[in-house]
Amino acid sequence: MSRKRAFDARNERGDTLVELLITITVVGISFVALLSGLATAIRLSATHRGQANADVVLVSAAESVKNQSYVACPDVTLLSYDPTQGVTLPSGWSSSDVAITSVKGWNGTAFVSCPPIDGKLQLITITATTPDGESTENVDVVKRSSS
Repeated sequence: MSRKRAFDARNERGDTLVELLITITVVGISFVALLSGLATAIRLSATHRGQANADVVLVSAAESVKNQSYVACPDVTLLSYDPTQGVTLPSGWSSSDVAITSVKGWNGTAFVSCPPIDGKLQLITITATTPDGESTENVDVVKRSSS
């Protein structure tokens, strides 16, 4: 004898539309948060790469300026030294991204705007700005007259 069981709707448990919408919303928010974190990591990586390139360029530019002939203080200008002379710039960089922004002379007690009498010592500030303008790095070089 076979007995047929009557269909009991209470035993069938299904997902309601509200439960599905809540699940989709939670998954969507999680996905947006994940993509936002990924975008931030990519942007910070690019910024760090730019700063690292600027540091490398500054070290090379400082060496270049130190190896150039000394220009006495009454005659020195921002264009007296070329910070990119002999420097290999990273891809996307140009010589306009590296500049001398300050030349000060030693007056015997401090570095000041070039005094009329050369103190045979100069403080030269070199600035490197990444091509995208996101990062700017500076280095000071003290240059001494060989005579």
